[in-house]
Amino acid sequence: MSQTAAELIAIGLRRSAELPAELPLRLPSAETTDFTVRIPVADDQLVRSIAHTRDRSIAIVTGALIQLGLRHHHELPGQIPVQCATRKELPLTKAS
Repeated sequence: MSQTAAELIAIGLRRSAELPAELPLRLPSAETTDFTVRIPVADDQLVRSIAHTRDRSIAIVTGALIQLGLRHHHELPGQIPVQCATRKELPLTKAS
């Protein structure tokens, strides 16, 4: 789960311009789940910079980045895109 969250954070960082203008100071306990994410060193300083600039905790910023990453989850590396056959695409034969 930590690896997936770190990948979602990386996607969120690539799209950080889409972060909401206002992030909450804290979230109600009913809307939170505790878990640990090991943020890659390359992304850590950027996450900390965003948190410092917006005067929010790292947990709030990483949560927002994960949420943003989930909206763009199709960008996770290693995923095979859906391939749809069209009329122009013919199935391969042994000869082809």
